Amino acid sequence: MKKLLLLSILILFAFKGIAVDHQKHEVDSLLNKTRELFNTGQLLPYIETAIKALNLSNETNYDEGKAKAHSWIAEGLVTVGLFKEGLKHLESVEKTDFYRKGILAQSEVHRVRGRAYGELRLYQQAIREFRLQLGLIKNLTGEKQKKSYQFTYENLSIVFDAISQLDSVEKYNQLLLNNLKGEDEKKEVFRYLVVYDNLGKLYVKKNDFLKAQQYLDKALALVEKYKIPVVLNTYSSLGTLEEKKGNLRQAADFYERSLANKRAIGSRNGMKNSYRELADFYRRTKVDKAKADQYNMAFSRLNDSLESENRQVVDQVLSQILKLKDEESNTKVSKSVTIAMAALALLLAAIAFFVWRHKHNRKILDEKEEALQETETINKELTEQIGENKFNNLIELAKSNNPEFLILFTELYPEFIQALKTLDPNLRSTELEFCAMAFLNFSTKNISEYTFVTIRAVQVRKNRLRKKFDIPSDADFNNWMRELAGTPTMPLQSED
Repeated sequence: MKKLLLLSILILFAFKGIAVDHQKHEVDSLLNKTRELFNTGQLLPYIETAIKALNLSNETNYDEGKAKAHSWIAEGLVTVGLFKEGLKHLESVEKTDFYRKGILAQSEVHRVRGRAYGELRLYQQAIREFRLQLGLIKNLTGEKQKKSYQFTYENLSIVFDAISQLDSVEKYNQLLLNNLKGEDEKKEVFRYLVVYDNLGKLYVKKNDFLKAQQYLDKALALVEKYKIPVVLNTYSSLGTLEEKKGNLRQAADFYERSLANKRAIGSRNGMKNSYRELADFYRRTKVDKAKADQYNMAFSRLNDSLESENRQVVDQVLSQILKLKDEESNTKVSKSVTIAMAALALLLAAIAFFVWRHKHNRKILDEKEEALQETETINKELTEQIGENKFNNLIELAKSNNPEFLILFTELYPEFIQALKTLDPNLRSTELEFCAMAFLNFSTKNISEYTFVTIRAVQVRKNRLRKKFDIPSDADFNNWMRELAGTPTMPLQSED
């Protein structure tokens, strides 16, 4: 009887091993499909497919699959603006052996985290992540190293452009150009086009019209040589160049050609930007007020439509994320279980043995169920405790000047952040953090201590914000911040 049971168990494990291998292959196929969807811009199907790959990887405990799926999901969430959820998935990547052993996986986590920080206007933190990525890339080889350098230089160029450090923008675009040396021009034509456009735009800003013209002419030459349908920013940059030279007719022509190209390729976001660009141009130069009004109206309509669509995409993505969390908290019936159940038919010969063991197994099962209930109770208590501690965590993040402070604050007090952005949509992240500390009723001395600046510097910043928000001189600064979101005053935060 025991030999028969042993034989049955060996057969069962053999079938289970085959099932696991099949599921790993299915995960790899899903991840390949995810990459294809990302490259073609199909954002929602891309995230949904990555979540399927993650669920299947969790079922089989496929470490590489979990790491890659979490990484792809994070990329998608950052792209749609769900930064907090995206950063959480990056933390999950860092828990895998695949991440700890793989330089490319580590490099990608820094890249996506840098993107998230850049979108949150935490520019110094973004630069730090991209530079950490550069330190890892030097240990890669071949095509992986070359492409990683390309992405990192592009990202650094974007961040430095956002903070108007034009010399650094020039440096990283020149590195991009050097990185392309020796590459097949036709194969890498879009990368060449991006660099030429970037350098042309940069030299327009620097008022070096000769160099700007040279690089933008190179971009146009590529467009004509390879019949490229997507002209990116070349026409727009040429329009800016001609406008700065005072050639308004030529500038208008280039701006209009930019819009026409975006219409031809069906780029609605590009069309929106061109409408705004043309409206600003005609209003700024006073060339044609009617056209300024026409393009401004077209911009408003398309912008409203795109924002509505984007909200729908975000809602759908959030729905998928919630579904993922539900599936992670419940036991799923996987394909491997189905195959294993089929293999159990082989155990029919040992029915007598299992009957004999029934009472013993029932006792063990009851003990496991009791332990599971205790675990669920403990998990529930821990979850409640975590919720209660969020505010304390927020205070500690503020005291340590941690960049995660603003992210957690936005989660806890979204109405306050929205109220500030309604008053001034262009508020910097440092200003938002300062107002958040005032909202939490930190004293001037506290803010000075936690942000490592003098008390005088804190007072100067308060005065600037009073002017920006038109706060009366006799109004308490911290109370005004609390009342902005309809929140009652709170006791002054202690220094300990």
